[in-house]
Amino acid sequence: MKRTIAFCMMIFLLVGCGTTQVPSEQATTQKNEVVYSNLTDTASQKEVTEILESHGVTKQQTETLISWAEDFNKRVTSEPLPSGFQPMQGDGVKYDGLVIDYKELSDGDIIPEANCRLTSYLLMQNMIQTNQKQVENDTFLIFDIEAIDMYEQFRLPKEQRNDFISLFNWVSVDGTSTLEEHKENIQKAWADREIHIQGDDISLISVYLHSAFDAVRFIGHTGVLVETDNGLVFVEKYGPRFPFQATKFQDREQLKTYLLHRTDLYGEASELEPIIMENDAFL
Repeated sequence: MKRTIAFCMMIFLLVGCGTTQVPSEQATTQKNEVVYSNLTDTASQKEVTEILESHGVTKQQTETLISWAEDFNKRVTSEPLPSGFQPMQGDGVKYDGLVIDYKELSDGDIIPEANCRLTSYLLMQNMIQTNQKQVENDTFLIFDIEAIDMYEQFRLPKEQRNDFISLFNWVSVDGTSTLEEHKENIQKAWADREIHIQGDDISLISVYLHSAFDAVRFIGHTGVLVETDNGLVFVEKYGPRFPFQATKFQDREQLKTYLLHRTDLYGEASELEPIIMENDAFL
């Protein structure tokens, strides 16, 4: 199976990197500049959690987010992640040299890291409804479901577990060959599963990748987008081995450029380009 387990899964083969620390107050605020934070300091944590809570995310949910971020950040053993919001160099952040200590059980088994889907659902779970219809044998969710079922920090009640699976299940594109046909199949899948996301200027961003080998579209990356008076804030777990990240964009075009800049979105030549959705609409 080619690229069967996506970059955002609970795999441990990816590496990432710390960036040079620059004092937060030195970050410039030029127009159209993109800045990001890895939630390593109290000020950025407070700013991001207040934004999320003002848009319907509960304090309990934001406290869990910060506890996950702090747990990850304290296990970084390479160059420390920067403090505060920092200017993004180019169209993305490089984590090529990041090294972390793994958490282990007494029997030596490694405890999985939070990934993008688990993090997004943590923040959006109260705003998501489905009819809980599920696709059987979704290989792209096996690590997510294992984390939910086996590890207390990711555990979900049965109804929310079913909503999670229905929301993130793959979409068949068997018998199709064009981007428009793929979009139609995604829309049909959302309608068939009766997926509804309701929030006040807060939305779920989903990046559907194409596995030509499996003839499916799957959500290879996802994050939570919040509208503020000063632009957009995008909250994500960059990857299982990568940090939590909150990024400020001026508009959705900047966000789209940032998302499509990731090299791990692209596989074989037979795969069609990524499809980005904001809730049930295409971005």
